[in-house]
Amino acid sequence: MAATFQQARPLRHPTAKGVTLVFAQVLPVMAIVALFPAIPKLFAHFGGLPHAGLLVPMIVTIPSLCAALFAPAAGWIADRFGRRPAFVGGIALYILAGLTPLVVDDLILIVASRAVLGLADAFAITISSALIGDYFGDQRYRWVAWTGAATSIAGTVLIAAGGILADASWRGPFAIYALAVPLLLMAIAFIDEPVSDDRGRRAGKPAGFPWAAALSIGSVTLIASIIYYVEPLNIATILADRGAGSSTQVGLIQAATSLAYIAGAFLYRRLHGHSIGALLGIAGGLIGAGMILIGLTTSYYGAVAGATVQQLGGGMVIPALLAWGQARLPFDQRGRGMGIWATSFFAGAFLCPPILSAIVGRAGGLDPAILMMGVIALIFAALVRFSMGRRQDATTA
Repeated sequence: MAATFQQARPLRHPTAKGVTLVFAQVLPVMAIVALFPAIPKLFAHFGGLPHAGLLVPMIVTIPSLCAALFAPAAGWIADRFGRRPAFVGGIALYILAGLTPLVVDDLILIVASRAVLGLADAFAITISSALIGDYFGDQRYRWVAWTGAATSIAGTVLIAAGGILADASWRGPFAIYALAVPLLLMAIAFIDEPVSDDRGRRAGKPAGFPWAAALSIGSVTLIASIIYYVEPLNIATILADRGAGSSTQVGLIQAATSLAYIAGAFLYRRLHGHSIGALLGIAGGLIGAGMILIGLTTSYYGAVAGATVQQLGGGMVIPALLAWGQARLPFDQRGRGMGIWATSFFAGAFLCPPILSAIVGRAGGLDPAILMMGVIALIFAALVRFSMGRRQDATTA
C-alpha cells in the first residue's frame, strides 16, 4: 500500500490548484462532445472527398483513441521530468492542436491535428489526476467529486455551445478550444512541482513500479468503464424508439437525467470513507438496476427513470475509481500509474459499442441486451463488494 503523501512545504493556493486540475479534467470531454452537433456540417463540407466516410468520424473519435494509447507515456514523462512542465506543455499543445482546424481546410491535416489533440489530452487527464493525489492526499475525495460534477455539466453546456457554433459554420465548434487558454494561464500561475517528504524512499533505492496495484486498478476500471458507457451511448436511441419526441426533446431529457450524475458525485463525497469495494458495490448496483429498468419497461417514462438511476451510479463510479488509483500508487510512480488508469477508462469507451453489438445480436435486440448488461453490472457489483470490501485490502477511495 502506498504511503500517505504529504507536502514537504505548505500548499500554496490550494483552491486555485484544485479548480485548475478539475478544469483540466474537462478537456477530454471538450475534445469530443463539442463536435457532436457539427458532424452533419463536416460531412456536408468534406463528404465529396475520398474516404470521407472514414475520416470525418475520426475527427470526433481519434482524440480518445490517442489519449488511451499515450496516457502511460505521458505519466512516465511526468514522473521522469516533472509534473509541472509536462502539464503546462500538454495544455499548450492542446490549444494549438484544437484551434488548428480554424485555419486549415485539409481533411487529412485536420484528422492529424485531432490525433495531436488526443496526445495532449493524455497529458492533461493523466497528470491532473496524479496532481490531485499529490497535492491533496487524504482530502482528494473533495476534488474528484467536483471532477465528476464538472465533467457532467461541461458535457451538457458544450453540446449546446457546439450546436450554436455549428449553425454558423463547420469550423465554429473548433473555436471552443480557446477556452483552454485561461486554463493554461491558471496552470502557469498556480501549478508548482509537488515534492514528497518521504525521506526514507528518497534515501534508499527507488522502488520498482507497482505492477500488481496498477494492473488491479486498470482491470477494474476497464470493466467498470465498459459497463458505465452502455447507457450514455444508447439512451438517445432508446428514447427516440419509445416516442420521446424530437431530437431536441431527447437532448433535453438526457440533460435532465445527467443531473443525477452530479448527485452521484456528491453522494460519493459523502460516502468516500468506505472501502473501494463498498463504493463500487453501491455504484455498480445503481448502474445495473438502472439498466434493468430500461430493459424491462416499454415506455420512455420507464427509460427516463432507469437512466436517472444509472446516472446516479455513474456519478459515483468514476470519482471512486480515480481516488482509489491515487491512493494506491506511490508518489514517484503515480503519473505512470494514472496513465494506465486513463488508458483503461478510455479503452472501456471504445470496447463498449462492439461488445454491446455482439450481445444485441445474440439477445435479439437492444432492450434485452441492455437488460443483460444490467445483470452483468449487478454481478460485477457483488464481486467487487465481497472481494474488495475490506478496508485494509483495498485502500479507501
